[in-house]
Amino acid sequence: MRHEVLSEPNRLVIDLENTVFGGSSAQGSSRAIGPVAGWRAGLFLMGRSRIVLDLSRPVLVQRTDFVRQGPHVRLVIQLRAASAEEFSRRVEEDQRRRLASRVPEGRAVPRPAGAKPLVVLDPGHGGIDPGASGPKGEAEKEIVLAVARLVRKQLEADGRVEVQMTREDDRFISLAERVTFARNRSAALFVSLHADSLFGEADVRGASVYTLSDRASDAAAARAAEKENRADVAAGLDAPEDQREGVDDILFDLARRETRLFSQLAARGVAQSIQRAGRLHKTPLRSAGFRVLRAPDMPSILVELGYLSNVDDLQALMQEAGRQKLAQGLAAALLDFVLNNRIAISAKPLE
Repeated sequence: MRHEVLSEPNRLVIDLENTVFGGSSAQGSSRAIGPVAGWRAGLFLMGRSRIVLDLSRPVLVQRTDFVRQGPHVRLVIQLRAASAEEFSRRVEEDQRRRLASRVPEGRAVPRPAGAKPLVVLDPGHGGIDPGASGPKGEAEKEIVLAVARLVRKQLEADGRVEVQMTREDDRFISLAERVTFARNRSAALFVSLHADSLFGEADVRGASVYTLSDRASDAAAARAAEKENRADVAAGLDAPEDQREGVDDILFDLARRETRLFSQLAARGVAQSIQRAGRLHKTPLRSAGFRVLRAPDMPSILVELGYLSNVDDLQALMQEAGRQKLAQGLAAALLDFVLNNRIAISAKPLE
């Protein structure tokens, strides 16, 4: 077992090796108890589960014990009050330790000559991060994974493209790792799948397709991006920072400008296909600063499949027939874009 503290916001993270939580992996509570404002737990990596405690005031771990109670094992964590200065020092120490053990990011591997174009499907959330939820606990992470599998099946049956997924089971993948996964494989298109929830606005429904922009297209798009961009924080990671490592600004901006045009083209095609297969949001084409769309050399779109807070959307996303119809439409649009709008990614991806 290992534990560390993080700031902005203050959190205590506990990792348990060779541990899988029983029942739903989306365990947690927003009920405050002492210095703990809320908590969540679930699978973080294969063989490792994570507990994240949101802290209302600075505390540090004084002692941890495993206590066996019949067939069960109870984890007991004793917390002690800490000053803001002591907490900050521990945050810095833990961060230095993490950075020292970080594995360097790999380089992009060009696609072999004659290889099929690669589509990377990115089912959002997973593991400790359940994403949005429906009125009866329906989890976004499960719905988008089910739809992604159906889209992959449709694309593979066509046979003209290769398909890979950032996750194929209930595990957490950081936002940066999702993008790196696709860029390192020189993907022709990156498609992140999500489903939103707006309780108190049950009449809002329909799918939306997002592309990247420095300024959000509207207030709702800005809120959606802010919520999705906090996935790493919810899973007990540092708040991410944007970086351009070793990339010339002029080349970066030229590549990004061209890539954004292709991303917008893909988004329009997907929106039109969804309109034939299901229900679109009243503003179907939107843009915001989603972190998973920031690759400068890879067309990327984010598809919000619908709203779990809307009865009709939820019913369509929970039923096999509704998912199948949506997957068929998505697959057709992705094939059309990748096969008929081949961007010059085959040259040399930015590293």
